[in-house]
Amino acid sequence: MKTISYLIIPFLFLSLTTSAAQKESNEKTFKSYPVRKLTIEPAIGLNPYPMSDLVISNLMQYNIKKRLSVTMHSSYTYNNAFLREFNHVRTNYNYSLGQKFGIGTSIYAKRSSHTFSLMAGIKYDAFKETFDHPEFESVSASVSSLSPDFGIMYNLKIGVKKIYFSYRMYIPLYPYPFLTSDSYAIDANLANVSMEFGVGIRLK
Repeated sequence: MKTISYLIIPFLFLSLTTSAAQKESNEKTFKSYPVRKLTIEPAIGLNPYPMSDLVISNLMQYNIKKRLSVTMHSSYTYNNAFLREFNHVRTNYNYSLGQKFGIGTSIYAKRSSHTFSLMAGIKYDAFKETFDHPEFESVSASVSSLSPDFGIMYNLKIGVKKIYFSYRMYIPLYPYPFLTSDSYAIDANLANVSMEFGVGIRLK
């Protein structure tokens, strides 16, 4: 009986030690993932097609669970940023305002995470141009519109500290295929593809 007791005590001690080591290992592994509860990610980027537009944006992400998050993306786009006057046509203003909300899932690596989100929102476009030729009378025209905005956003985070590098790419799904199945509408989709680079800040 004493022999059995002597054997049980080391066994229990070894089991507790192993359990504690596994728990510590799991906690270290989990902490190595850049899982953050609440973040903001200001960025600057481009809509490269057909003429480069300058994009200033901010993304806020709240992780409900490790692999489930909700996002809010706000953007201001300075359209045709590098070509504001052509053939006596001067751009007085040409910009877009966007507001989108989405839900996504994340894949984690040791020092980075990849989030894929389905986004939906609205976009406001406005522009005014003036035809100013010395031989003709000056003429101006302005247009503004409000349209839905659907798409998929990929968001890359690199770094495990409070401040980290952020990159995101947005691929619209409007007007093709939501509004029309005409393949010519893909040009409108491509015109709103954006690539944005910035920093992320962990708030919680």
